[in-house]
Amino acid sequence: MKTLLVAALMSLFAAGCVQAVAPHAEPEKLPIIDSHGHLNGDISAETLISLINRSGVNRMVLMARYFTSAYDAGSGSDEQALDYSRRYPGRFIPFVAGQRGSLGQRNRSRWLKPDGVAEELLLEAEQKLRSGDFYGLGEFIIRHYDYEAHGQGGGEADIPVDTPLMRRFAALAEKFRVVLLLHAEGEPEVVKGMRSLLEYNPKAKLIWAHNCGRSSAEIIGQMLTRYTNLLCDLGGMLNASFAGYGRYWPRATPWMHLIENGSGQLYERFPDRFLIGTDAAHTPALADYGNRIHRFRQLLSNLGPETAQRLAFKNAEALFRR
Repeated sequence: MKTLLVAALMSLFAAGCVQAVAPHAEPEKLPIIDSHGHLNGDISAETLISLINRSGVNRMVLMARYFTSAYDAGSGSDEQALDYSRRYPGRFIPFVAGQRGSLGQRNRSRWLKPDGVAEELLLEAEQKLRSGDFYGLGEFIIRHYDYEAHGQGGGEADIPVDTPLMRRFAALAEKFRVVLLLHAEGEPEVVKGMRSLLEYNPKAKLIWAHNCGRSSAEIIGQMLTRYTNLLCDLGGMLNASFAGYGRYWPRATPWMHLIENGSGQLYERFPDRFLIGTDAAHTPALADYGNRIHRFRQLLSNLGPETAQRLAFKNAEALFRR
């Protein structure tokens, strides 16, 4: 299949052009579940509720960012995400967080040879999943490019995908029937590692963030055909601001591709395997939340009504249903 991801649609977005939203993608007719959302310590539940209400978003995944440095600007927690979900029933979907300094690049060896800290994290995750209050594990930052946005940022990470520790997280995902969400840029070794992990545990559901690592349509099609336990989210893929995955950012590579060009062939071919997500990782990015959702509605306008519904909310409803 000819590459569909070098983007006439994204060129339109980048140019700041306005595309009308089709009737079937309007907020009144098409609710959205934000399947790739983050939570920092300085983000209130009321702020998020106001944003999603104004944008026609029914529910939002919350993945806390435990990072404590000013640059990473996280300081969220699983307890915070759980509290929000209890205060606003049916509006938030808490995950057991994977963004922790103890799992970052400086602790790369922990993934290869789990130590006492890893064992404690696994036990904590199991206890939280056993409660039935959490719906996923992640986002785990595996292959990640250094960037800066809003005066904050995230560092370089180059951790193998298929490691002993990741296999144990995948086993927890299978055991408790939740999803495992990974950030891993689609470099050749990453694709190889994803294949290995998916084959190791074919019953664990994996979400490969950012359009399957911003891989080509050919690779995504091959992976989705072969691995029925794989899904892709479009986290941040239509962000029009300077720091968005909808451009060759934070750096271009030979294996990085933009999103579907508007013909919808990849999504129409695999309508049950994609999810919408805003990926506003840093609190200042929430100022652009409504615009991010609107651009997804523009994308959904290019799809058939049934496929648009699947990407917008039906796939997430099925995935996060108990």
